[in-house]
This record gives sequence, structure tokens and C-alpha cells, in this order.
Amino acid sequence: MNESKTLPDPASGRVRVLSEPVARKIAAGEVIDRPFAAVRELLDNAIDSGADEITLTLEGGGIEGIAVRDNGCGMIREDLEICWLPHATSKIESMEDLESVRTLGFRGEALSSMAACSRLEIVSSRNEKAFRLTIHGGKMLELISHRGAPGTSVTVKGLFYNMPARRRFLKSSRGEITMCRRIFLEKAAAHPEVAFRLFIDGVLKNYLPVSSPLERIPAAWPRLAPPSSWWETQAEGDGFRITAVHARPEISRKDRQYIQIYANRRRIDEFALVQAVQYAYDAWMPGGAFPTAFIFIDVDPSLVDFNIHPAKKEARFRNLPAIRHRLVEVLKDRLTGESYQIRAETAQNGGAQQTFSNEAASPVSPGFTRPAAVRRDSKDAEEFGDVVAGRKLERFSPRPLEKNSDFKYLGQVMGVFLVAESSESLFIIDQHAAHERILYEKFRKASKSPERLLIPRVLKPDKTAGMKLELRKDRLSALGLEIEKGGNGEWLLTALPGTAKDLEDSVLSFLEEGAGDAEGLEKALWADLACKAAVKDNSPLDTAAATRLVQEAFALEVPRCPHGRPIWFEVSRRELFELVGRTV
Repeated sequence: MNESKTLPDPASGRVRVLSEPVARKIAAGEVIDRPFAAVRELLDNAIDSGADEITLTLEGGGIEGIAVRDNGCGMIREDLEICWLPHATSKIESMEDLESVRTLGFRGEALSSMAACSRLEIVSSRNEKAFRLTIHGGKMLELISHRGAPGTSVTVKGLFYNMPARRRFLKSSRGEITMCRRIFLEKAAAHPEVAFRLFIDGVLKNYLPVSSPLERIPAAWPRLAPPSSWWETQAEGDGFRITAVHARPEISRKDRQYIQIYANRRRIDEFALVQAVQYAYDAWMPGGAFPTAFIFIDVDPSLVDFNIHPAKKEARFRNLPAIRHRLVEVLKDRLTGESYQIRAETAQNGGAQQTFSNEAASPVSPGFTRPAAVRRDSKDAEEFGDVVAGRKLERFSPRPLEKNSDFKYLGQVMGVFLVAESSESLFIIDQHAAHERILYEKFRKASKSPERLLIPRVLKPDKTAGMKLELRKDRLSALGLEIEKGGNGEWLLTALPGTAKDLEDSVLSFLEEGAGDAEGLEKALWADLACKAAVKDNSPLDTAAATRLVQEAFALEVPRCPHGRPIWFEVSRRELFELVGRTV
């Protein structure tokens, strides 16, 4: 029988101060845990140096080698001699400086961490004098005069060569390259005034010349959307400025990966601002679709704290609600404004529909809007233009009409569509989608004051839905829905908002199913009730009711149902003439 291993007696252990080499290796693992972390810190230093040209070179996924070269200010010998020591930095001197820091780096931890767990070489030139510093495993080997171009070159070889346990847990070369490249593109996105180059195993993979924000994003991620499908939107607030580079709503994704938030040129994780972007696009996108947007926020340093996480991935804002509100406002204004502008331009062009693609219009129906609702996921292998050209007309982009536009109601067809004529165009309106949107806006804007039910309604949710009710009780109350817990897993619905008093059964069904996620509970509720209350297919409408429905639909600012489907399809007079071969 194997003898059991005797564990050390905790009572016999003694407290020790770790030796400096051991302490440095432990600290290094907190800041530099993967090659991409070293890339992030080295690029930050290069940007802080004032460089306008930066080159990143990777070997073996960054595991074997990482080199960052810049043409910034460089370092003198005295600075080079101490730059690799713990907490050595040129960016701050006192606690007060943290209130006004504008550089990407300031903690003085990155170079010392790399020096402790790699073979580090730094060549820096300033005032026509260059020096080379060599450090292996936290020990300085030499600091000598050298030849070098103005700026600094940092080379990290054999990352974690002296920490085999950490090195074993690194991903494959390909996996590490993916992460390093992501960091490279994020830094390039936030600094379009700097030219960036990326070499991987000796091959140039990316070259991003100096450009504007609107040019830099499609250049860095060319397969997200065509260059013509991007907008740049700017706004200001008290102590902050917003620059948004965002794609038209017809470009959607299945995830939030490309809703990216940058604060003072740093990519950060701030879900409240990601939600703000989603909320702004909400009316223009179907459920399960997410926009593509890069949000750059410049904030007064005294209003934000980045000294939270070693990688500076998190930030605390003193004015986050104001930033969030302004972001939603400016994106919504741009989306609505573009819709009206495109309709005006279409009218000036004689009724020819605008297209969101650079592709030439189809020779069969040259006036129709080409389908711009092509989802761009990273796994797609086709080029964007090929996808657009090969897709059917799956979706189109209805544009809101001017207020109080005159129209002529022509009739109902197929028991589903209402047909109307207005402003030299024929409109085919989905009666259910139109009524659904009208009711949704009514529910959303109405008073949420609860009205007590004479007889409470019994809810019999399953276990999962019951847990959701428990968690959502306060949020439901704010919407005018009051519930109480009964016995045997049952709940009681005791009050409803006035607008939903005739929809008790629909509300019961929504609550029992546990529908909607926690983030979009209000939208899910009103959308569900509107869908169930709206006029159904094959429901005949008399002329007065149909005319009223068309009038209210044309007054909508967002001509899409709450789930994102278009309410109508528009065909201009010119398009109809061309389709039948007539001269306009």
C-alpha cells in the first residue's frame, strides 16, 4: 500500500520575507500573464513617447519574440539605466498626479515585469546618442553605447523562459497571435494620428497609415462593413467629448464583440455604455442583432479613475450617467437624421432609392435598395461585396416620412397589406407590423400608474420563471405591474397599468413564461403585449380604420416593428416605370 504524503504542519511554518527575485516573478505574473499583455504595455509606452510611427514584430505568437520600435522622444542613458526597475516611470511623481494623468501608462510596472520573466533588450536614442540595455531574468547584464535611429526599440525574447509553469499554460502560437493582433488593432483604432505596422514571423500583415478616425476603423477591420457604411458622429458634454465611428443599422452582428468603448484612448470594459449603444440602435434592429460601433470618449482626467486594474481595463467615472445619456441621445439623433436625409436625397434624385453598398445596382431592378442587412461575423469567409451581390432582397430600409404627409389609401391586399400612394411613391404596408409599432409606442409612453384588480389573477410559473419573478418584482412594479408571492409556488397579479387593463391574459402569459431578458424587460413586455393586441393577418379593415392606421404609421419616427422588421416597402414612380420598360 502506498504511503500517504505527510502535509507540513501549519503551526510549524514561519513567516518569511520573499527574496527579491521571487517577489519580482510573482509581481510580473500579475501584469504580464500572456504575450498580448506585453504587447499592450509596449505599445502604450511607444504611444506615450510621442511617436507617429510604431512597428510591432511578433515571432512564434509573441512567445519567442516581441519587438516594438517607435520614433518617439527616446531616453537618455540615466533614464535607460533605471527604466526597468519596479515603479520607475516618467509619467507621474505624486498621488496628486493621478488626478490629471493623460498618458496610457503611469504605474511603472510593465518593463520591470518583462525584465523579470524574459530576455529584455532596449535600444534608445535621444539627442543623437544611443545606448543598449540588456537584462536577463531580472539581472542587468550591460548598458553600453550603441547605434540606433531616433526613438526606442524594445525586444522581449523567450517570455517566461525562467517560469516554466507559466510558459506551459500559454496557448498555441496561433491563439497568442490572435490576442496580440487584437491589442494591436485596438491601439491603432484609438490613435489614427499614428502610423502602425504589424509583422508576424517576418511577414507584413497590417499597415495602417496616418488617417482620420472614420478612415482608420474600416482600414483596421475591413470585413466588418464597406467604407461607405460607416458614420462619424461627435458630441460634447460637461467635462467630456464623444466621437463615435459606427456602422449603419443595416449592418448587424450576432454578438456585442464590436461595440467597443474607449476612454481617453484606452479600450475599457464598461457595460453601461455598451448597453447605451444597443439602446440607441434598438428601434432599428431586430431582436438578437447588435450594432457595430467604436465609441471614443475623452474625459477630463479629474472625472475618471483608471488606477483600478493593472491592465487598466476598467475605469470609474464620476459622470457616467451623463455620458450614457448623451451617447444615447447623439446616436439616436444621427440614426433618425440620416433616415430623413436619405429620403430627401432620394426625392431630389427623382425617386431613385439610395443604396448602402458601393455595388452597382442590379440591371433587372436598378431602383431597388440593395439588401444592406448582411451580418458580418468573423468566421465568414466570403468578401463583403460578394455576399451583398449574392443575397436575396431579404430586408430593406424604410425611411420615415415628413410629418403630416398627404397620402391616398388604395386598399387592402392578400389580407395582410395596406396599399397607399404618397409623394410619387407606392407604399405596401404590413398592417400587423404597423399596428404593433403604434401600440408599442402607446404602451411605452403611457403612464405606468398601477390600477388595482378587483380580483387578483393567479400565476403558475415553473421554477425558472418563478425565480425570474422574484428577481424582477421591483422592476415590474416600476412598470405598473404589481405581483405578490402566494403559496405552492404561485404568484398573484394584483395591479396593471391602465394601458394594459384589457390585456390581463397576455400579461399573465408573459409573466408565466419568464419572457424577456433582465436588460430589456420593459421593451420585451410592451413588444409582447403590442404583438398580441395588434390586428392580425387576414383581418379585413374598413376604409376608415385602414386610413387611420396608415396615417398613424406614416407619423412614426421609426418605421419598424418592435422586433426590427420593416413596416412598409416603398416603390417609387420611377422604379415602377423602369420595371415595365416605360420611359420616366
